[in-house]
Amino acid sequence: MGFELTGMKDVLKNLEKMGNQSQEVADEALKAGAGVLRAKMEELAPRSTLNKEHLVDHIIISSIKEGKLGVGPKQDFFYAHFLEFGTSKISPQPFAQPAFEASKSQIESTMSEVIKRGLGL
Repeated sequence: MGFELTGMKDVLKNLEKMGNQSQEVADEALKAGAGVLRAKMEELAPRSTLNKEHLVDHIIISSIKEGKLGVGPKQDFFYAHFLEFGTSKISPQPFAQPAFEASKSQIESTMSEVIKRGLGL
């Protein structure tokens, strides 16, 4: 499952040109945006009535690598894919895509605010 915000890519490229301080600001912005998405995914993730570990308890934000990071379930919760897309025996219970769509503008504004604050604007 992967999503990409448009527009922020250009802002992040411009930040890269400014050196190390800008990379720290860009990383902070990515983490802040990821936090917004994670919260929405947790809100929308399906939960069972069984007394066991739930998907919502294992949604993580990965480390930043090459200017990207991931938000989603840990790898050992592979069944999240089945919940999102369904199987021949399970109806889809999407949470990741709807979370992204619902929080896209909040992610962008959160990242924008972090960048402005980090650059003293």
